Amino acid sequence: MEEPKKRSLSWVVAVVAIIIVALLLLFLAPTFSLGNIFSPKESTSTFVQNPSGNQANLTSSVDVTYPSDYAALANYSLSMINENRTSQGLTPVTLSQIPSGQQHADSMLQNNYFSHWDTQGFKPYTRYSLLNGTGFVEENIAYEYAGFPSFTSTQSVEKVIANLEWQMMNNDSACCGNGHRDNILNEFHNRVSIGIAYSSTYVYFVEDFETYYATLSTPISQGNSITLEGNTSQALNPTSVDVYYDQTPASLTPSILDSAYNTPYDPGTFVGGVIPSCNNIFQSCQKFSQGITVSASTWQVGSSAIDIQFSLSGFVHVEGAGVYTIYLVEGSTSSPEYLTSISVFVTN
Repeated sequence: MEEPKKRSLSWVVAVVAIIIVALLLLFLAPTFSLGNIFSPKESTSTFVQNPSGNQANLTSSVDVTYPSDYAALANYSLSMINENRTSQGLTPVTLSQIPSGQQHADSMLQNNYFSHWDTQGFKPYTRYSLLNGTGFVEENIAYEYAGFPSFTSTQSVEKVIANLEWQMMNNDSACCGNGHRDNILNEFHNRVSIGIAYSSTYVYFVEDFETYYATLSTPISQGNSITLEGNTSQALNPTSVDVYYDQTPASLTPSILDSAYNTPYDPGTFVGGVIPSCNNIFQSCQKFSQGITVSASTWQVGSSAIDIQFSLSGFVHVEGAGVYTIYLVEGSTSSPEYLTSISVFVTN
């Protein structure tokens, strides 16, 4: 005789088992995410001196720490970046001495969030400036998560980095409009600050690409007076300085960073710019179509040196206290290339 109840029960048990296995695999499967571009923190308790000459209050408890295998992982990451660059006929980048990448990777791991902003409300160029970076910086961020302890060796983390780098190079269009790929393959980038922070279940990967051709003397600002003076590694031909404004950064919680700030970042609000001195009474001088236009008091650019001086007073009069980021621009308005992204804190 047939035993329908027994067969029916076996069928139900089998279906339930399949569902449980499927849910378990879904939970345990690694996930990754990428952060787009525009294009933490030192171990401190009260104040950090930045290259602008201003002081910014840093109250975060996040310290810069390096995994024991950082050197191996950073060199592995650098080799992958340069393999991608040389395959497109570009020159390799070198490792930067500015620890902005590691600072941000540590912050995301320690505070459990994913964003270009950090818990102090700083954007990448602000963090970079506070760590004495004086070039131009653009940031890529990515992470991978596994539902069980998976990242327990250097080789396991290298596999994650290889996957994230491949995603940024080859699967970036839908996510981020190829912003990551553009950063990796920017011909003007010549350095990269690499950040790698991981636990057994998370790997955070940061690439802070730099355009660094001028070694500028500091402090860059004294009051509202700005001086971009130093030696250059190649002949530069800057045409203007663009000035952007951000409100004074405020603290952000990890949950807010994951929701409202899990987006591409921008350079701030354009407030105007600086042009070479214009004393020709017979010709009309260049003027920005938006914002205010300031003439530099000094604009001297040679084959191996630069000296540009101007005042921020006009911009501060319009916007007030906040962060003013100085972009030294080379090239045309339709195809600009940025040589600096130096943030200056103005408190009053």
